[in-house]
Amino acid sequence: MALLGIYAALALFIVWRYSRPMRLTVTRMFVMPGILLALTAFAIWGDRYEHLQGAQSPTVLALSLAIGAIAGVPFGILRGMHTTVKATDRPGVIYLGPSWVVPAVVVGAYALRVGLRAAFAQTSFAEAAGNGVLALAIATLVTSYYVIYRKYRALEHQAGQI
Repeated sequence: MALLGIYAALALFIVWRYSRPMRLTVTRMFVMPGILLALTAFAIWGDRYEHLQGAQSPTVLALSLAIGAIAGVPFGILRGMHTTVKATDRPGVIYLGPSWVVPAVVVGAYALRVGLRAAFAQTSFAEAAGNGVLALAIATLVTSYYVIYRKYRALEHQAGQI
């Protein structure tokens, strides 16, 4: 029950954080994806050692993570292309418009993972699909921030030429 409370608090924080415009430094832009990547790695690692007898093989784990990550890249590119990015008067600080996509993808991935595990009684399929969904969400987020960073660099380059 405590784990459910932690997941709910994290989901509320992510929804609150990304549903409003943000001013942030370019360096700080990669902090939240880094935290979510660490939480995802911890969740996968925790599952791996929680069920030692029924744990999936490293090959299946790597394959599910790779497929999820590859599937997440196009979504990240789309999200990054459609995010409002503006330069501010201070160098290294950007303005990002609000996005409902990030909370939907990240919270949805964790919810789908829990749903798969409940529906398929923690079978190998549920583990592999759940890990793939988490990899998709993280790949979407990291890729979108890379595209946003490139948009910022283009704005910075334009401002330097004027």
